Amino acid sequence: MSQAALVVALANAQAHRRPTHAPVAVAHDALADAATAGELLKPFLDAPVDAHELAAVRAVQRAVVAIVDALIGGSRPPLQALNALAAEEPVIYALERQPDGQLRTTLRPKRASAAATLLVAVIRELSELEPARLRRCARPECTLVFCDVTRSATQRWHAERPCGLRERQRRHRAKHAA
Repeated sequence: MSQAALVVALANAQAHRRPTHAPVAVAHDALADAATAGELLKPFLDAPVDAHELAAVRAVQRAVVAIVDALIGGSRPPLQALNALAAEEPVIYALERQPDGQLRTTLRPKRASAAATLLVAVIRELSELEPARLRRCARPECTLVFCDVTRSATQRWHAERPCGLRERQRRHRAKHAA
């Protein structure tokens, strides 16, 4: 998975989308229920999201959105909400063997609730994230967040399709219309 994949997934979980050929943006809520939340978070969790955990997962998502918005805007991120959520969850240090054979300590939730697992992963990702690489899509109609992983740090769109293609089409049409 790419750098900050969980942070980006949570930041975009409730962002409006403008599908190809759609005249306006449509509401999107990947955390509407436990099933859709489970699908979104499947790559990051060992177990599905239960309905009773949904409120805690949404609280983590709201905290991540506030932090991401502040980082993109260049202001000081509000860490209090995320730290308050983390303070409620019991965690322990665990020693894990990495694929390269090295040993590394990591925080692990004592009970494997979705919120506790997400909090540990989000805090780890945010601490390793280079804030300047976290951006919003440059297409005016799109508000999705992405993490620029290009070497030159020049990625402009969250995805080539539809945003990159649409922007190049727009510039081409404007150039030939003039």
